[in-house]
Amino acid sequence: MASKKGNSLLETRRRNRVLIKNMIFRMENARRTAIAEELGLTLPTITTSVNEMLTEGILEEIPITEGQLVNNMGRRPNAIAFRAEAAYAIGVELGPYATRAVLMNLRGEVIESTEYERAAENYQGMLGKVANIIQELMDKAGDKRLLGVGVGLPGFIDREKGIIRSNPRGDWIGKNLAADLEEKVHLPILVDNNVRLRAVGQEMSMQGEKPDSFAYFFVSRGVACPLMLKEDVVSGYTAGAGEIGHTVLSVNGELKCVDDLGSEGAIFAKCQEAMLAGRLPELKERMQKEGHLAMEQILEVQMQGDDEVNAIIDQAIGYLGIALANVVNLINPGYVVADSCLFSVEKNRQRLLEAAKGNFFGLNEEEVQIVFTPFDRFRGAKGAGYFLIRELFLNV
Repeated sequence: MASKKGNSLLETRRRNRVLIKNMIFRMENARRTAIAEELGLTLPTITTSVNEMLTEGILEEIPITEGQLVNNMGRRPNAIAFRAEAAYAIGVELGPYATRAVLMNLRGEVIESTEYERAAENYQGMLGKVANIIQELMDKAGDKRLLGVGVGLPGFIDREKGIIRSNPRGDWIGKNLAADLEEKVHLPILVDNNVRLRAVGQEMSMQGEKPDSFAYFFVSRGVACPLMLKEDVVSGYTAGAGEIGHTVLSVNGELKCVDDLGSEGAIFAKCQEAMLAGRLPELKERMQKEGHLAMEQILEVQMQGDDEVNAIIDQAIGYLGIALANVVNLINPGYVVADSCLFSVEKNRQRLLEAAKGNFFGLNEEEVQIVFTPFDRFRGAKGAGYFLIRELFLNV
């Protein structure tokens, strides 16, 4: 019995430490008393665990300035934070347009970032290139402590085993990406769907007051909307990313999926059709200059006032608004984060709000808050890095 009691106490201390680490990571100006209040733990419990981590060198104390104090009475407390250089993580996103990677410190700050062409269709070719990218960042990290590598990619991923169950690149399907990369770079590898990791990164980087749950509405080549609840994505470990792009809408009596109506891929198809018909000369000139068609080019032409491009985007976002309203009507998240290059243009943000809120059922505008996260090409890679930090540092 004594042994069981001892083991129980050790497990309680371990769980408390995990809770405390996660709270410190997510709090701005974290103080012992505030952590105790948030977690419902005693101040001596917090102090003991924090002092251990200070001794280990993974935490440091930071003086709080007068402007950060709630009041100026009594002894000025110190905030506690993770030492940025105590550990590092690498995040990689094998996105639909490019491969991007970052080296992050223990506070989620990007130290190095790099971008390459879209990953090869051939699995072995992709594997070698990604291993080289990781090695480049490992070299830049030097002798710093590296926790491992987080990798995000589209499709259905078995994140427990690191196996790609489904992916637009057929040659990748069924491959154990985690094991294959570990063999090449000799670091722990965690793999998951790239949009799920974007949602994880969003949650981990939100400091101060934040919702307990939110939907992450992401529009790229396809459309996805995972739901975050209590610091994790709601869906199984073998699931995708809330693949709302594969849901169906009725358009003029014909059934079509959201990806074919409102995604960037749908906008590309409409613009290419117009260019083949001899229209959109400005967009065609930009495309020929760059050698490929990109959403940034389409948005530039839109902002110049091109009526046809405006109409194409307006129609697509109208369908996106209906899809988002379906999510809200089904699960009522209360808080939605919208992420897309499309929404870097103000009129497109307003169009989405108009289309979504016009289709809410039994809700008013104040009951659902839709916020637009600034578009960042490296957000997916950062999300993979955040996920790695959570799984291999905060939760152990």
